[in-house]
Amino acid sequence: MQLILGGANQGKLEWVLHHSGYTAEQVADGEIIPLDTLPDKPVLDHLHRWIFRLMQAEADPAAVLEAYLERMPDAALVCDEIGCGVVPIQPQERQWREQTGRLCCLLAKRAERVVRIFCGLPMVLMEEKR
Repeated sequence: MQLILGGANQGKLEWVLHHSGYTAEQVADGEIIPLDTLPDKPVLDHLHRWIFRLMQAEADPAAVLEAYLERMPDAALVCDEIGCGVVPIQPQERQWREQTGRLCCLLAKRAERVVRIFCGLPMVLMEEKR
């Protein structure tokens, strides 16, 4: 599994598609995928939005994400960095930000590669040698 992080609109998905061999048809969008089934595509874009939607539906994002990774162990997870900047006023937005950050920490520990994309440029934060 790969974890790709970065700010909004920094070229994360484009970088994944260019460097992985995956195509746009192999991308599930966390903003719009149905919550009643697991994504069946190896790239999960907008992980942070999927987590938010799962929380709104009162699902356990960690458990759902684990089930997805069991199905797609070589997945590329693409997530906006949402923990920087002004702390949200709304409690549910603070909880979402915290949950997303904690899940990304857990994902980074088990990922084969963690890459931060800034202005379309990759910074490899961690890469497991096989």
